[in-house]
Amino acid sequence: MKTKALLITAGILLSGLILFGCSSDDDLWGSNDFVAAFKNPSESMNPQENSIEIEIVFSEIPVSDGWIDIQFHSDNLIYGDLQDFTTSPEASQGTIRIPIQKNTDHSVFKVNRLTDVLPDEDKSVEFSIVQIEMPGKLTAIQGNKTVLVSFSETAALGGTLSPEVGGPNEPNQVYLELRTKIETAIRRDIWDLGFYSGDQYRVKLNTSLFMFAGKLSSTNIDQVSSSEIQAIKSKMTFLVEGSHNYVDDPTGDINGTAIAEISENDSENFVYLLKLGNEIGTDTPEPGGVAIAGAERGYKKIRILRQGDDYLLQYADVNSTTHHQIVISKSNGYNFTFFSFNTENTVSVEPKANRWDLNFTVKTEVEVLPGEGYTAYGYSDYVETNPLGNVKAYRVYTDQFSYDGFSFSDINESKFELNQRTIGASWRKVTPPDKYLYDNIFYIIKDAEGNYYKLKFTALENENGVRGYPQFKYDLLR
Repeated sequence: MKTKALLITAGILLSGLILFGCSSDDDLWGSNDFVAAFKNPSESMNPQENSIEIEIVFSEIPVSDGWIDIQFHSDNLIYGDLQDFTTSPEASQGTIRIPIQKNTDHSVFKVNRLTDVLPDEDKSVEFSIVQIEMPGKLTAIQGNKTVLVSFSETAALGGTLSPEVGGPNEPNQVYLELRTKIETAIRRDIWDLGFYSGDQYRVKLNTSLFMFAGKLSSTNIDQVSSSEIQAIKSKMTFLVEGSHNYVDDPTGDINGTAIAEISENDSENFVYLLKLGNEIGTDTPEPGGVAIAGAERGYKKIRILRQGDDYLLQYADVNSTTHHQIVISKSNGYNFTFFSFNTENTVSVEPKANRWDLNFTVKTEVEVLPGEGYTAYGYSDYVETNPLGNVKAYRVYTDQFSYDGFSFSDINESKFELNQRTIGASWRKVTPPDKYLYDNIFYIIKDAEGNYYKLKFTALENENGVRGYPQFKYDLLR
C-alpha cells in the first residue's frame, strides 16, 4: 500500500470563532450598521420536499424587534393558495414581511411548493431583501441580497454548511451532496461491514470505529487456533509497526481492503479475526478536545463466501464452535450493502452512490512511524470524498490563488484525484502546541454530475470553543 504521511493528530483548534454564512464578495460586517443577508445565495428542493426554510442572518444580536421586507420574482410559477407556491408568512401585494425578534441571530421564512415539477422543467423564485427596519439602528443591505430558490433539482450556487457531526464525541457520520445541500447523518456505530455492490466481491471495515481484520490459516470458522488468534491480536493496534496491514487502504481504493477479494473457490476464502474497535466515546473532554473512542467492542471471527451473485457471511464469537450465517445481496445503485453485528441484519447507511460528495467522519488512517515503517492511526475531524461515486478533488494553496479570486477558468483537470483522503484532515492542524484552522488552503470538488465547486473550511468549533462543529463555505464554479 502506498501511503502519504499526514502528521496531524487530535487536539484543539482556535476557539471563539464566529462565522456567518454569507458571500465573501462583500465585507458584510464591516460597519456599525445592522445588516441582514440571506445565509445562502441559492436553495433547491429535492423531489421529496414540499417546503423549504430560508434563513436570514444578522450582523449582530438585535436588542429590539424589527422587520425585513422581501420581494420576489418567479420564473414559470404563480403565487397563491390554488397556484404553484406560497410563503409563510404570506405575501401582501408582492411583499413578504419577516419579523426580526430581539435576542436572536437569524430569522426564517418558508417557501411551500404546491404543484409537481417535471425533471426537465426549470421553475424558480428569486427573493430579494428590499428594506430592513431596526429601531434605533442604521441598517444596510449587503452580502447575499438575493436567494434563488429552485423548485427543480439544480446545482446549488453554494453557501455555508455546518454538518451535524454531533460535538466532541463526533457520534455521527454525515454524508453531504453539494449540489442539493442534502445532508444524511447516521450514528457511526450502526454498521460494521460494507459489502461492495460493484463488479468485484469486496468487504470493507467500519474504519470510524477503528476496526482491524487479520487473516487466519483456517477455512473452517468453527475450528481456529487460539494461539494464532492471540498472536495476531497484538499486531492489530495503533502505533505498532505493521498494523497498517490490517486496515483498509485509506485512499478508498476498493482493491485495498484488509479482507481479500472473495473468491468463487470456497477453499480460497479464509477465516478472519475482526477487532471491532471502540464504542463511541461518552466522556466530556476539556474545551477544544475530543473524546471519540469509548470502551473496546471485542472481537469476532468471520468467513465470507460467494453464493451466486450474493455474499454469504459466516460469523461467530471468537471461542464459539458454531456459527451464524446470512446471505447479503448487492444493492443496485449504492456503493455498499451494510451489515451490523448488533442487529444481525443489513442496515441503511450511505445515500445512493451518485448522491453524496463528502463524508464527515472519524477515520482510521495510515501514518509513518519515526524512523521506518507504517502504522494504523485514528483521526477525528476527517472528511472523505466519494471516489466510488466518481467524486474528484484537489487542493489549492493561497500562494497560487486566493479563494475569492479562483474562477472556473483556473480549474486544472490534471490535478483531480479519485482519492477519498484528498481533504482528509489536511484542513486543520491540531498537533500541540500549535493548533489552528489552515487558512492557506482550499479545495476544488468535481461531483458525479460534472459540477465544479471551490470549498474552504471556516470552523472546527462552535462559538463556545467546543469541537465537533465543522463549518465550510463553497461556491459553484461556472
